[in-house]
Amino acid sequence: MNKRQISGAAACLIAAFFWGVTFVAQDFAAEHVGPFTFQCVRSFIAAAVLFPAAFVKDKILIHRGVEPKKSPLCRLIIGGIICGAILTTACVLQQAGIGNSTSSPGKDAFISALYMVFVPVFALFLGRRSPFPVYICTGVALFGLWLLCMGQTELGVGDIQVIACAFVFAVHILAVDQVAPYVDGIRLSAVQFLTSGVLSGVFMLVFEAPTWAGIFAAILPLLFAGIFSNGVAYTLQIIGQQRTAPTLASLVLSLESVFAVLASMVILKEYPTGREIAGMLVIFAAIVCSQLPFERWLRRKPA
Repeated sequence: MNKRQISGAAACLIAAFFWGVTFVAQDFAAEHVGPFTFQCVRSFIAAAVLFPAAFVKDKILIHRGVEPKKSPLCRLIIGGIICGAILTTACVLQQAGIGNSTSSPGKDAFISALYMVFVPVFALFLGRRSPFPVYICTGVALFGLWLLCMGQTELGVGDIQVIACAFVFAVHILAVDQVAPYVDGIRLSAVQFLTSGVLSGVFMLVFEAPTWAGIFAAILPLLFAGIFSNGVAYTLQIIGQQRTAPTLASLVLSLESVFAVLASMVILKEYPTGREIAGMLVIFAAIVCSQLPFERWLRRKPA
């Protein structure tokens, strides 16, 4: 690996770290604010970070003599609104699940990470086929989910909500994939977070009774989630994917759930059971294997 690839992998690693630690922040915030309130404030903070970031990025590119990527306004707005609506659904389900869960943020992180193996299955509806080993990984991941969640006789409400969030996140990935090639990535993210803030705010006023006391009690988790998880980590993800191979970037980013477990152990002193550890290992192995370049390997002709 050259220096550029190493810096790209490092950027992805830092992004995964911020996303993992955010699960602990979400767990703390759930004690003070509802899921719509959390998503509303977090999204507006993220939008406030990303809109200026897009402007600064353009200035840097122009200074270097590089023309910034053009973003057709109609496609950017419509795509951002659609992606933002899907993102709102996924994030609110995740936050509600974390709030209703009696398990650790690490467990919730591994369940959420299942979206990476759900994406190839959902992509079939768009006519996109993945190599057969990828679908085997999906089955293996579901077995890991069973190990992780079925310590009791039935799934808890929080577990069901986080599983549902993984499905919606998979849909979100596919939606972004339809829009991202045609617009600037940071601007798309900014518009979708602005959309999410507005939508969450409406539902917050209808279904929740937020108080300034509750918001201020959760201000540190909200700032961390909005600035570092959404703003900084997203930017680092873009930088990382530009500088390193997609497979390596995906594998490094999948460490998000591992960081969530470590953060849960260090900060909250919550430790997974042996059965949960087994489920996490199975899910992580399935996620890693699903990101491997099977298609390239299968196309390679024998010497």
